[in-house]
This record gives sequence, structure tokens and C-alpha cells, in this order.
Amino acid sequence: MTQLTTIFAVIVLNLTFITFARAEMSVYSRAEQTFSTAVILTNSDVITFGVQDFNPNAITPFQDENLGDDQSLNLRSRVAVTTFPYSWELDGATERFHHEFSVRASYVYFENETRLDDRPDIPADLDVNKVYSGYAGYNLIFNITDNWRVLYGLGSHFMYYENTHSYNSSESQNMQPTLDGAAYNTSSRAYIAQPHLAFDYKFQRKWGYWRYTSDLNYFYGKSWDKEHRYDSGNPNGWYLVNGIKANYNMTNWAGYIPSMYTSFKRVDLGGDPVASFGTEHYYEFSLGWLLTPPILRDWVDNVGIGINVNYGSALKGGSLVLFFNQD
Repeated sequence: MTQLTTIFAVIVLNLTFITFARAEMSVYSRAEQTFSTAVILTNSDVITFGVQDFNPNAITPFQDENLGDDQSLNLRSRVAVTTFPYSWELDGATERFHHEFSVRASYVYFENETRLDDRPDIPADLDVNKVYSGYAGYNLIFNITDNWRVLYGLGSHFMYYENTHSYNSSESQNMQPTLDGAAYNTSSRAYIAQPHLAFDYKFQRKWGYWRYTSDLNYFYGKSWDKEHRYDSGNPNGWYLVNGIKANYNMTNWAGYIPSMYTSFKRVDLGGDPVASFGTEHYYEFSLGWLLTPPILRDWVDNVGIGINVNYGSALKGGSLVLFFNQD
């Protein structure tokens, strides 16, 4: 194989966010794919990460490969997402209208190992990627009835992506002048707009409540690199989240209000994120125990602990999660 062919093969293999999918992929802009996937990863309503991962097949009798395997657990261990969200509501002109504002700061870290033509006889290169993200959004909430409401609004993502690639073999070091600044050891910036439309139904009962939500999101943006050596592209895609939640209140305990929480949702994907997640749809199930403290009620609705299971995506598997202000 000529050196030019080898270089092209490496670029085809590695100009993706991370090898989430086994399917054959086209050559996407590395930054475009990264930004699009980060839009999904930084929204905890779409995908949930925990503090400890596990394979549900090891503790259940189902033995379903869509529940998780060693490869997906290894992938989850290479991805870390940290988000700091905050939102607040303001009254509108009438009782039926409300304004909701939200802000979020996020950090995504992911790493993978790459080899030339999958050669096991040479040391693997280490590829480290980081995405710093700031988000600001606005929703206009219209209360159709006491139970039904519709939300429509617009969000804005401001992102910075940085790649650090270590060339650990003489073969890859020979191609470093070609790959540096284009595929590896580069940085990009992006602005992404995200309009969305959501329907929400909440049924309050004496024992607690159950809630159904359908949320359609579309996003499109522009990314560019500092040196302008390559076209970063236009991150774009959509996702639809249909989910149901239930919260069962238990006995009031000295001012603390414990409750059991469960949720089930289906996420449909389109555009750039499909290649990263290796599927056009997946499911998530959560079960946990929440506690509403008797203090700081204006800031803390509840805290808790539970488990979450992702079914059907490249990030399939279970995890132990910590809940905070779970609605």
C-alpha cells in the first residue's frame, strides 16, 4: 500500500467523533461530528451518565446484547460528561403564559486509541478530545389546561473543541506533518442554534404524579477552526424524546419527603448524531429514590440515587446515577 493510500485510509478511519458505530461511515468533518454529538451528550434529558457503569446482562437473566457488553462498557469508560444546568420561570401577561430561561455549562471528555490499518504489531496512538460548551435558552410556556402545556423556544450553543493526539509509533510519526492541524492537534469553535417544540402532560395525584413529555429538537450551526486549514462544516441534526415519568411520595419523615422515581423514554435521532450513536433510536429506563430536604427549598427540589439503563445505542449499558432537582 502506498503512503498516500495509507494516509487516506487513516483519515477515513479517524475523522469521526469516536468509533461509536461499527457501520461503514463517510468522511465527515471531525469537528462537525464532534459538535453534533456534544449537543446530545450534554442534555441529560436525552442521555444519562452515572458515577459507576455496569453490564445489566451480568445481573439479569435476559442476556440481550442491546443491554450492554464489554465493548460498550469500555466506550462508556472513555467518555465523561459534566454539566451545570440552571433554569427559572417568570410569570407572563396572563396565568396561561410563562417564560422560562435556562443556562448550562458543560464539559465533554472522550479518548480512544488508533492504529494504522488496525495493525496490532505497532503501538497505538492516543487521541484525546475535549469540548467546552455554554448554552442559553428561552421557552414560552402556554398552559392549555391545568394538565396540558406546550413549550416552544430557541437555544444557543457556544462550543470550543480541542484535540490532542500522541503519535506513539514511527509509522504514525512519519505522517504527523500531514495530519497535524487538519485531523489531529487542532481546535475548532462553533455556534449552533436549536429551536424546539414540546408537549407536556402532568397528572397530579394524592400519591404523587405521573408525567408524559414529547420534545422535538432541531439544531444547525457553523463551525470553524482557528487556522482555517479545513472546513469544519455545519453541525446539524434532530432528536425526538418521548418519555413518561412517575413520582410516588412516601411518608413524610421529620420534614424530609422521600419518594420513589421512575422514568422510561425513547429517543429518535437524525442527521449527524446517528453515526456517533450507531442507531436511529434507543431507550432509557431509570429507577431511583429521591429525598426532598426541609431546607433550601427555593434551590433544591430533591436529591437522590438510582440506576439508569441505556438500551440499543453504542453507549448501551447500566450506570449508578445521582439525581439532583429531578422533576
